[in-house]
Amino acid sequence: MTAYDSTIAGTYKGTGPVVECILDEGAPTRASAMMPDGQTLTVITWASGLEEGQAVSISNDTENTYAATEGAPVVEKAVNAESLMIGTIVTTPQLKGFPPTTVSADTLVERLAAKYFRTALVEFHIPGKLVAAQVMADGSNATVPGVGTTLKANMAAMYTAGNRGYFFDSAASGGVGVIPFHYVPAGSNGDTYSCLCLLTGLLVSVTGA
Repeated sequence: MTAYDSTIAGTYKGTGPVVECILDEGAPTRASAMMPDGQTLTVITWASGLEEGQAVSISNDTENTYAATEGAPVVEKAVNAESLMIGTIVTTPQLKGFPPTTVSADTLVERLAAKYFRTALVEFHIPGKLVAAQVMADGSNATVPGVGTTLKANMAAMYTAGNRGYFFDSAASGGVGVIPFHYVPAGSNGDTYSCLCLLTGLLVSVTGA
């Protein structure tokens, strides 16, 4: 195989938002490393480590709720056949918390709860407006990160006196113009949850409740 690429710069700033995201890099493993001066340090390696300049996808794990992530989007390495690639890491990842043991951070639940993860700024290649929206559950349909076909604008909530911003109803299908970043369970009809959403176009509106 012959490479015919060029070293001439050809990447330019996009029009999408730049957002601090949690990196889901899988489980960290603690190990010891010896420095050139003979000192021994404790280090960690990631199961699916990411670097500045690499492209990332929306993590669609059901543990990524608005409350668990404190409103931050969660991104990861792309997975085969998923259409969830959202942007590129544009800063050096920064560690939030150093796990005391390997087993203390081997699940996403543990990493989110204790902040045993890294964060970085991600430039989305999809233009749009980021909003912290409210989603009303319907008891049947969950909101999955990256899947916007189950969200429709709830007019009853949006035009209630004193309400501001965006309110969505869960639906079986038909939603357009929105990409959710957090998981919202089907719950019970009328339950409400927060969800960070990227508005990318015209929305479908329903009467709502």
